[in-house]
Amino acid sequence: MKAGAANGIELHEIDLSAGGVTAPAEIRLRLKRLPATVTLGSGGSAPTGNAIDSGDTKAATATARANDTTQATTSGTPVLLAAWQWNVLTPWQYLPAPEDRETIQAGEALVLDIPGTPASTIVSGTVKWRELP
Repeated sequence: MKAGAANGIELHEIDLSAGGVTAPAEIRLRLKRLPATVTLGSGGSAPTGNAIDSGDTKAATATARANDTTQATTSGTPVLLAAWQWNVLTPWQYLPAPEDRETIQAGEALVLDIPGTPASTIVSGTVKWRELP
């Protein structure tokens, strides 16, 4: 997810689940911040976000990407914010306390990546964030 040119992003929650798996398998996950000039990834899709508050009529300026086969890059040094081992037999949730939420500035990006290719695993999920004023 890349923040717009004028607004940062505060990450609230990430939920993932794997469909159709019957055997335990570990998948590595990493959350990274790309701090400088960001080039979005490609090969996936640009899902449309939905406002949780039906009264929120402000258009989002952030750009979300999903399932990219070529990962986003930065002219700066990526910052590893967190890393996990996820057993796909159970859902995975990242729900930081308000004081622990990652915040990125305008033009930066947050990337949740899977460093290795999972074998025959279909992963679905949601990301909740707030665009900063």
